[in-house]
Amino acid sequence: MAFSIAIWGKTPTSEVGVEKKELKEATIINSDLLAIDFCGEAIPLSELRIAERYQNTIRNYDNPTFRKLMTKTKKRIKIIEPILKKYGVPADFKYLPLIESAMSDEATSHRGAGGYWQFMPSTAKSLGLVVNETRDDRKHLVKSTHAAGKYLRELHRQLGSWTLVAAAYNAGPTHIQNRMDSQNKDDYFKLRLNSETTRYIYKLLAVKEWFSNPERSREWGSGDVVDRLADFKVEQKKAAALLAKQLVRASTDS
Repeated sequence: MAFSIAIWGKTPTSEVGVEKKELKEATIINSDLLAIDFCGEAIPLSELRIAERYQNTIRNYDNPTFRKLMTKTKKRIKIIEPILKKYGVPADFKYLPLIESAMSDEATSHRGAGGYWQFMPSTAKSLGLVVNETRDDRKHLVKSTHAAGKYLRELHRQLGSWTLVAAAYNAGPTHIQNRMDSQNKDDYFKLRLNSETTRYIYKLLAVKEWFSNPERSREWGSGDVVDRLADFKVEQKKAAALLAKQLVRASTDS
């Protein structure tokens, strides 16, 4: 069931006391638009800065190239999901190869990462994959996905949050743990990270949403959701200021 975010303000029904004032509701935005999660972890889209980042990212994937990629990779995604499930990794990670390699076994980075999941050779070998001059298991979808399942499971054991696991997949677990320790925070959305890692979860969310909820993705891309959310924040501040005045007046009258 979808509910609505509402602005509550007090409207006088008489000239007597705050306690006789009613709450007035003005519906701003259906909360189904904000009910977006990653691996069951709620995304705080009611925060304007986060909503704006998400909107910008969702727009970036609204193009013919990505739509073609979606169609092309559906069969591979169906192969990935049950393997991840075997390792206790949530299904949302099945979209990770799309942002890492565009689901291509031939993708390589300038640093040497390769294959569907973009493993470095040393990481791949530590996970049981063969990487040598004649064979590269990073290019084998099933074998590399088993390795990814092991790796993601281990990251979650270390960090305890799937959003932090996504960040660690991009920046490395040591880097993320150091940022958590130095900033005394364990929330991805409150950590100060480099720009690439900051954007990483939004990319995963955008890919997931275009696959699973294209209608909601189009509405976010329109810009209307963020505009209404901004209006809500303005009205929220007005309501808070009005309530403060009423409380001061009530204390003075008493």
